[in-house]
Amino acid sequence: MPRRKTISKETVETVAAKTFEVLPLLRKKLLRMDVVQAEHNMPMSQVQVLAMLGEAKAMSVTDISRHLGMAKPNITPLIDKLIREGYVVKQRDALDRRVVNVVLLPEGEAKLAAIRETIVRQVMRWTATIPEKEFFELERALQVISTVLSSAKI
Repeated sequence: MPRRKTISKETVETVAAKTFEVLPLLRKKLLRMDVVQAEHNMPMSQVQVLAMLGEAKAMSVTDISRHLGMAKPNITPLIDKLIREGYVVKQRDALDRRVVNVVLLPEGEAKLAAIRETIVRQVMRWTATIPEKEFFELERALQVISTVLSSAKI
């Protein structure tokens, strides 16, 4: 097994500082999730559940809890609201009846598509203020961040 290279404390501090610097900028300047929430009358936690289900189509309540970093009792009212809105349903898992899955309905897929369109409109506005070269650099940087964080065992 190859030895892992040691990452210097200075590099770790730089990554920590840049992360701390970038997060508020993402929220305030790039993706205005407050606009998304207001336009779609949906809290961020529900948007996140729809986005997760958009990729997975169905997830257990435990998996949703784990992905959001929220306790299962806090997930229940969130899921119940999505059920009342007609975006998801709860179904018992066919292989393990003890497991309850949350399944995205066509209405939920349509809502998620509308939310994504709102985000695309926001990103489209960036093209007027960010030079093309920097826009493509941003795309590559976001892809790297996504790849690294998806594979990280955090």
